Amino acid sequence: MEDVKNGILKYLSTFRTGVPVYDERIEQGFKEPCFFVLLINGSQDRELGRRYMRVGNYDIHYFPDPDNPEKRRECEAVADRLYEELEYIQWEGSLYRAIGLKHQIVDDVLHFFLDINVHLMKPKGPEIKMRTLKQEAGIHG
Repeated sequence: MEDVKNGILKYLSTFRTGVPVYDERIEQGFKEPCFFVLLINGSQDRELGRRYMRVGNYDIHYFPDPDNPEKRRECEAVADRLYEELEYIQWEGSLYRAIGLKHQIVDDVLHFFLDINVHLMKPKGPEIKMRTLKQEAGIHG
């Protein structure tokens, strides 16, 4: 899930020039406007054989410009753009599709939620080889 978060952070760093992007913890005295990316929770389910599905739920916070009298409108504009541009997240040659995109604005802070499903294939373990084989044959009747 670290690759997905790095892809989100990379995208947000180019989203708006000069807007800082924070990862997991916000420093005291941070400058607004800014983004903050938080992995809310993650899970993994076994599918078939060596196949697994790992799910990550992310919350992207956007703190608008404190001097803007229309903070809610700024948050709505950022949300609209995130809906358009965060459907696919790319990181180091891998492409991840976001699902379950939704947002809400609480106390003039945008919370943009998205889920990422990642299919995994665990490597095969060492195979146990047969050492000897004893075979007998016979004819009946």
